[in-house]
Amino acid sequence: CYGIGICKVRTNSMPADALKYLLKAEVKYGQEEDFLLALTRAYLYNHDFENARATLSKARTKSKNVIELDAVGAYIDNAERLVKSPLNVTFVNLGKNINSDMDDITPMLSADNSILVYSTNRKFDTEISEYSWDVLSANSESGDFKKNKAVTAVNSIENEMVAGWSNSGDELFFMFDGYGAEHDLMSTSFEKGAFKGKNMLSQTVNTKLFEQGAYATQNGDTLFFSSEGLEGFGGLDLYYSVKLPNGDWSTPENLGDSINTLYDETYPTLSADGRKLYFCSNGLNSMGGYDIFVCDIDTDGLKLGKPQNIGYPLNDCYDNLTISYTVAYVSAIKPDSYGYSDVYRVVFNDKDPMVRMYLVKLVTQQGEQTADFGETEKNLKVTVFTKNKTVYGTYNYNPTSSQVPVALLPGTYTLEIEGETIEPFSMKINVPNAPGKPIENVKAVLKVKK
Repeated sequence: CYGIGICKVRTNSMPADALKYLLKAEVKYGQEEDFLLALTRAYLYNHDFENARATLSKARTKSKNVIELDAVGAYIDNAERLVKSPLNVTFVNLGKNINSDMDDITPMLSADNSILVYSTNRKFDTEISEYSWDVLSANSESGDFKKNKAVTAVNSIENEMVAGWSNSGDELFFMFDGYGAEHDLMSTSFEKGAFKGKNMLSQTVNTKLFEQGAYATQNGDTLFFSSEGLEGFGGLDLYYSVKLPNGDWSTPENLGDSINTLYDETYPTLSADGRKLYFCSNGLNSMGGYDIFVCDIDTDGLKLGKPQNIGYPLNDCYDNLTISYTVAYVSAIKPDSYGYSDVYRVVFNDKDPMVRMYLVKLVTQQGEQTADFGETEKNLKVTVFTKNKTVYGTYNYNPTSSQVPVALLPGTYTLEIEGETIEPFSMKINVPNAPGKPIENVKAVLKVKK
């Protein structure tokens, strides 16, 4: 139980589940420093703030690492405060076209909302017995995504992770870690719907240490990025460089101590209008690990406002790295995740969304009772047709939640479900062209073949 609990605390496989394993091991290991810190975090992940504080107090008698202990104590205080005032949002898993049983993280949407790129570690290298990171992309149609595909212009046998788009949408930045460079920033151009070529950013940006997130302004004259290899306040800091007449980037300038801390700040992104800066930090007033923050920014002179935590549950007690607007996408660990972190669409329930989301719950009839369809059959064929009987889209069934998330614009549709174990199912969906609930819950009662 001890080993399982420690592993769950340190991975993205539902870390909150670590608590039940650690409690079983507490009698034997309850006086060890590492165990007490892991148990503190497990309580934090379960929002049990009273026991988290009590366990942290025990850990202070065993450890002299005051900086780490104080950081965890701040996480507990911040989490308790933010959980009391949750945002009115709903998370919709993007399904098997996007997500896998491994980590799918750092989703970034192109400027025209048509291309989603993200990082995944689902590729296993048998020679070194490790999973490596790749960049994937998916095309959006009416709020739904086609099957992902590898960005071949970027990926290699080494590690590549999404770092960020340019505001203009014609350049994608990524982090490369492998032979010839360690955690350096590169870019690829995006032209006529395709990624082409890759270039290493200049040595004024890339150092011998770690670079990560990157973002360029609309006209491409300013680059925001994170680095730990430059003189900063500690860990990864946020910097900016301006483009010189010869095309190189100028000597980077630190964004200052109103944003940068003793800890890590990374993944800078500007809003479409350039007036807000989003980034993540495991310092400031984080709930635990990395949280996403936002501040006002005046790009004329780069004056920054006070960073604000974007709130719970967009942030939670796990790592929250990026948020992509205008349609919001995040990576998160949820009960309906396919494995570790999954990519989710965020619906702000107090605002009219661009499309209406229908969560179609699949159930079977058993007498007068219904039961979730669950794992009965995973590979169902779910198709939505328009009024003139053309295919509007195909959608994925999530057996964990027994749901099919469907994004639809106003209109009249027919949803059909086919499978080996069920009778063909059909239902009408009318999406009104008027304000309404952003999330609609629909039930589909399936008949199992005898």
